[in-house]
Amino acid sequence: MSAAALVGLNCCTAAITLAGLGYFARVRMPRPPVGRYELADVAVVFVVVVAAPLLYLELPRAMVAVVFGLVLCAALQFTLAPVIGGGRAWSLALMAVAATAGCAFADRSLAVLVLTDVLLATAVVGVANMWAQAGMRSAHVAWFAGALACYDLVATGLTSVMDRFAVQVMGLPFAPLLAVTRGDPPVALGLGDLLLLVLFPLVAVKAFGRAAGLLAAGAGVAVSGAVSLLFGLGVLTGAFPLLTALGPLIVLQHVLWIRVRGAERTVAEWRAGTPNAAAALAPADPDPMLLRAIDPADTEGLRTGLPEGGWLAVLDGRVVGAGPSPGLARRDAERRGCAAVPVVRQG
Repeated sequence: MSAAALVGLNCCTAAITLAGLGYFARVRMPRPPVGRYELADVAVVFVVVVAAPLLYLELPRAMVAVVFGLVLCAALQFTLAPVIGGGRAWSLALMAVAATAGCAFADRSLAVLVLTDVLLATAVVGVANMWAQAGMRSAHVAWFAGALACYDLVATGLTSVMDRFAVQVMGLPFAPLLAVTRGDPPVALGLGDLLLLVLFPLVAVKAFGRAAGLLAAGAGVAVSGAVSLLFGLGVLTGAFPLLTALGPLIVLQHVLWIRVRGAERTVAEWRAGTPNAAAALAPADPDPMLLRAIDPADTEGLRTGLPEGGWLAVLDGRVVGAGPSPGLARRDAERRGCAAVPVVRQG
């Protein structure tokens, strides 16, 4: 394999991972009406991932390209919609897919390769952000990564399923491969590998903070780089099950951060900027005026701390907000950093 191609693949992987983190920090995607994620949802996604290559092996190549084209068009639209608006996102997505298909009909293989990579990278950033911002937890990703590690070992390392799938889709427009070259063997990264590389840093940021996200991103790129180095040295020559190496590392990081932090942050806590789940219960330093207001012995403080007929938001015996109405008291509690729902009573 070409060293330049291997370096280029890892640079692309790092750039897509950083793009996912940047999107996560700046763009709020609308939450889909799917409730909350459970392990059963992760199991369904895993079954789809396992069954998809087997199904595509039975379809004509043209049909595979059509299916992936439709999927990438939809993914591109919902990724761009929060940034440029829904209508413009549809227009841009349709134009990008049409341009890729047109290059394929014109036999412009290099243009098809580049456009497909751009579409795939954008779709992965959008799907990973949608899952992370919709409430997927670090525990879910750890279970998903562990299951995919076992599957990748079987499908890539012990059988020829993924080899045959790569031959089936290589060279097609919208192929689910981040490809740099199409040689034998090609320098490419599978869709599942790329999705997990981008997804876990986002979920780690949400669950445990920026340090966890940066560590996850660095570890993922390091694993990809180490495997590329082995290919460059000639130690590896065929397809390698990357998820078999990446999956256990994700599980290990999840276990370590749970031991350090004690619990994961929810989406609401992450958006409120709460450092950890325990800190979300109440502000560390409640307003002294509010503490005086709830003390029945301090009638003077009650008179000066609250307007007559005012309301207090109380959580676990502590005052976390106040206002002239129940709603304003709850809003004041949210403003002070309380992510839980307090009890409101009249002061």
